[in-house]
Amino acid sequence: MPEQANFDPCTIALHPIHDAKHAHVADRLVYRQSGVSESDDTLAATARALASAVYELGDAGLLGERTLFVDLPMVWLDRPELLPTPAPRLAIGIADMPDVDDRLLARLDDLRERGYRIILPASLIMQHLEAMLPRTDIILVKTPTELDADILERLPARNIKLLVENIEDREELERYREIGCAYYNGHYLARPNFIASPPRGRHGNRAAQIRLIRTLYEDDSDIHRLQELVVQIPHLHVAVLRRANSTYYNRGGKEIDLQRAMQVLGLIELRRLILTLTLASLQPSSRIILRMALIRAFMCRNLSAPFATLDPEDAFTTGLFSMMDALLEEDRDTLLAQLPLNPLIIRAVKDRAGPLGAVLRLCENHERQVEEANDDIPADQLHSCYMAALASARSLMTNL
Repeated sequence: MPEQANFDPCTIALHPIHDAKHAHVADRLVYRQSGVSESDDTLAATARALASAVYELGDAGLLGERTLFVDLPMVWLDRPELLPTPAPRLAIGIADMPDVDDRLLARLDDLRERGYRIILPASLIMQHLEAMLPRTDIILVKTPTELDADILERLPARNIKLLVENIEDREELERYREIGCAYYNGHYLARPNFIASPPRGRHGNRAAQIRLIRTLYEDDSDIHRLQELVVQIPHLHVAVLRRANSTYYNRGGKEIDLQRAMQVLGLIELRRLILTLTLASLQPSSRIILRMALIRAFMCRNLSAPFATLDPEDAFTTGLFSMMDALLEEDRDTLLAQLPLNPLIIRAVKDRAGPLGAVLRLCENHERQVEEANDDIPADQLHSCYMAALASARSLMTNL
């Protein structure tokens, strides 16, 4: 099936930030999503923007040694494994500022411990001075008088900088210079640079992506196995090479190949990068089907446990690939003909034949029972397998 056009193109803007001497020292990432509604997946929209600015553009995204300023939603900040790196080059604001409570304070503390700088608005600092000032690195001011003189005097000792945006003329620039602003952003100094996300298909190589996700979270994740999967997904392959060859990771300057690149980045950074890019490419409908496929796969594996002659991983693959045609929007027979699967798995998926087919039928029958019943499903071993599969799928999807 030919690759389809991207239905959700993403355009990002990098707004140059200057210091008091007019040197270009940072960039603010602003992103929008074409055709986004209020119900659109916030995580996916954020992932697409970060994928373009941080991962896919490599040094062009981070613009060499300059800092990237970005506002992230709380739902993203609650997922530390997805935080963009390297932390010293990022300053993070909060797009949807929640109430100031212990949860928010703990999240800010965690971000700063990881090496990120925190951007908070002056209005919030004034409302919660003692709680927020120790947790702030950059204060966004909207007027030169928003912070009183006493607070301004306290900032240098804490190494807290001031940021002002939307500077429109020299007079305004001078007023903020007088209060000691360190960062300036606005059309008076420079116009933003707009970058469209690189075109790619709606799903890309979804089969390889699913296998890649599984491999990322295996207890004994193998870099060489990950390499075999990454080369099957061109935009991931390019992103890994760009990431590892960036000035932050490749201090020697000599270009490195994919194998060495994956060793340089390490499993944690690979997981962060790959999950962000995978999430960026997933459509909401695909995520729903993926969840259903994972539940079925885990349940098939759970059901195979009592049978010594059944390989639990073969059972997992059978359940997963029984829905792969819907997930990839491919004809089932064409898809199975392209994949190097165990013939027993193919028989089970196509004809529900053999022991693996029997496990799959049992799983599908219970799914129908769950769909048709309300609260009267018996708490038997079969349903226990289903509930365990539900928990396993939820845990894995949480990491996407």
